[in-house]
Amino acid sequence: EPLEWRALYCRVHSTTKPPTDPPSLSQVVQWIARLGGYLARKHDRPPGPTVIWRGFLALHEVTEMYRIFRQNE
Repeated sequence: EPLEWRALYCRVHSTTKPPTDPPSLSQVVQWIARLGGYLARKHDRPPGPTVIWRGFLALHEVTEMYRIFRQNE
């Protein structure tokens, strides 16, 4: 959803202004993995299902907060 990727972008980049164009799917997966604890170091394996699941749980909370704070705009 547009709301989810905008909330994710703002959380990962510590900004309040999301871009107009959506990011690529691979970039979104990387950001979700980072929310789940993935460090994305040079020699790390790709993120696994546990890290992605944790990231999705965090994304749900981030999206809800984003929605709440954007209601008055």
